[in-house]
Amino acid sequence: MGKTIFIAVVSVILMALPASVALAQGDIQIVSQSIESEFRDNIKAGISLKSGAEITEVEFFYRVAGQVATSRNVADFEPGTTVEAAFSINQTEIYFPPGTELEYWWKATDANGNSVKSDKQTYLYFDERYEFNILSNERVSLYWYSGSDKFGQALFDQANKGLDQLETNVNIVVEQPIKIFIYGNHNDLLNAIAVGAQEWTGGQAFAEFGVVVMGVSPGSLDWGLKATTHELTHLVIHQATDNPYGDLPRWLDEGLAVYNENPDRLDSQFRSSFKEAVSADRLMTLQTLSSSFPADPDAANLAYGESGAIVKFVIDTYGPEAMHTLLDIFSEGALYDKALQQALGVTMRELDNQWRESLGVPPLSAPEPAAGGETPAADSAQAEPAATSALVVASPAPPEKSSKNKPAGNLPCLAGALPLLFLTGLVWFKRPKSA
Repeated sequence: MGKTIFIAVVSVILMALPASVALAQGDIQIVSQSIESEFRDNIKAGISLKSGAEITEVEFFYRVAGQVATSRNVADFEPGTTVEAAFSINQTEIYFPPGTELEYWWKATDANGNSVKSDKQTYLYFDERYEFNILSNERVSLYWYSGSDKFGQALFDQANKGLDQLETNVNIVVEQPIKIFIYGNHNDLLNAIAVGAQEWTGGQAFAEFGVVVMGVSPGSLDWGLKATTHELTHLVIHQATDNPYGDLPRWLDEGLAVYNENPDRLDSQFRSSFKEAVSADRLMTLQTLSSSFPADPDAANLAYGESGAIVKFVIDTYGPEAMHTLLDIFSEGALYDKALQQALGVTMRELDNQWRESLGVPPLSAPEPAAGGETPAADSAQAEPAATSALVVASPAPPEKSSKNKPAGNLPCLAGALPLLFLTGLVWFKRPKSA
């Protein structure tokens, strides 16, 4: 009986103590959390905390789901025992495409050195301005809001056809599900991608996010089908070869995308300029095609056409398994010549001459000897990666933990140009590669 009374008395005393005394004996308490967004404007996160001692530091961490690079940020709040803290990601400065999945968490510290870290949460950043329809399987999800069910089904079927072709002809399978967002017109697209995007942008592939964003009206379905395959191919190849050491040669990256649009025949968009170049013996070398493509529209068309034709030659001559091996070697960050020699047994110049011979074009002339009688090694040099224009995360403070903290691949390439531009001849725009 006495023991029971003692327990009851202790309970009454504890209930009578101020809340601050009880909290001082334990961790900081998380009262509530929230996160919301206004698409292409901001993502706002908030947290309510209380502690027996003054809370002196609150930090907000976030990263793109599946990545290691983490952004560490000091939250806005007034120090005290009860705190309302907030942090906003400005989307006009740090752009995330629709469909981005963010992982985020908080860390708070009080004057006594106590700290608390919230559990990691996942937030799907979505464009809520439109009522998207969705078709989805384990490999790809397609979102659209303008056009009939038949329109959406056609694009979804094309995406899956492109994935099937990559598996059959290149022996590459999608590793992470891909999201494709179809905006119904050009203005809607421009209001969905990063502020300041070029007026003639028809679509972009965001490799690090696994997202393709395109403007395809129901009346431009034929163009949309090709562009879907092209940009989706970039994402799958990026997944298969992503590494912190180097990129694919440009002819291989773009050539695979062009080839996958139609493995049997070069698309008519590039066919004419390619045939003319073969007839006139004015093909660009593989070395030239290994870095940035020309800005001139006609030369750019030829660069894409050549790249698709070279990829087809490699697959037809050496087989899908050899192409898979080549991509696997590049995934480790190899020099261009070294990768080709390991996978195909030829240097870049030898492959170039094999391909030219198959077209009935004279071989490349031997390189001029350098001073001292040595042959220049330009063909075996790694091309310098081009700059990129989109970042995975931006962190005002040093990352808490980071590996491969590199810019995202923001890939507006020829297939993503507006169909209207093909009527004016303005078919090329700059496609930055991942650095």
